[in-house]
Amino acid sequence: MLTHAFSLEGSSIKTVAQAVVAALIERLAEPPPAWCLHIYDPAAVDTGEEYSRPRLIHQEVITILKQRRRSLAKALCPTWSSQTHLAQVVLAAPTLTFMSITPPEHQQALRANMSPYVAGYVDIPDDKAPPSRAFKKLREAIEVFHLSPKRGETCVDLGACPGGWTHVMVERGLRATAIDRSPLDDRLMRNKNVTFLKGDAFTWLPKEPVSWLICDVITTPDRTLGILDTWLSKRHCSFFCVTVKFKGTPDFENLLKIRQLLRTTTRWYDGKQLTNNKNELTVVGEIAPGA
Repeated sequence: MLTHAFSLEGSSIKTVAQAVVAALIERLAEPPPAWCLHIYDPAAVDTGEEYSRPRLIHQEVITILKQRRRSLAKALCPTWSSQTHLAQVVLAAPTLTFMSITPPEHQQALRANMSPYVAGYVDIPDDKAPPSRAFKKLREAIEVFHLSPKRGETCVDLGACPGGWTHVMVERGLRATAIDRSPLDDRLMRNKNVTFLKGDAFTWLPKEPVSWLICDVITTPDRTLGILDTWLSKRHCSFFCVTVKFKGTPDFENLLKIRQLLRTTTRWYDGKQLTNNKNELTVVGEIAPGA
């Protein structure tokens, strides 16, 4: 999200970089605060090419700053945090560039719309160990939402087969109970920290509360709402990470019901469409004491 965006003059790498530097010098006082720079080209999303335009502009900005304002160059941080000004540059077209600078004091109000990742894109590396690519969604959720599943905690994975999400939790040291009508990948079935129970993800409940509920089951939003309502209202878990999937357009009616449920049962919650989500979004949170 670009806050109070303004346009920049320039079409070449050098002229755009010069315009970015001029804006930084004008808007960041001396001594400069810690700041981070994101440059994004929607036409070439994360190409990884060594000579991509955003990368070259970023390098040119640093070169110019070292010549004109070394203090700003020294204050540049490699990653954005809650204490860091975020300068964002969007290369909307070859001759159309927009920029914004968001100070830390505005970040809390904009939390759901701001990202420490360029354009909100999170690259989760490929991994051959998990039995499905679904593992990327949970790894990204842990990173983006700052979740902290800990060694020794317990989790239930509803609709677990073939076990991508179970794999992620077990590799972090949790003891997992996987619920599905079909068994998991053979490696997980042999894992001493995995208990597989053949059952219905929509009706199965634990005998005692667990640390984490995780669920990436393929179903409609109303049925996901039912799972969340039961587990959160009855406090069967302390934390949760659940995917809400859509067929076609988003189901706003049930999304509003899910949000209302989370407002009344959790200490905190968050949700968004992650980079590795498809036609779905991920909701996470912690159940409020006494809920």
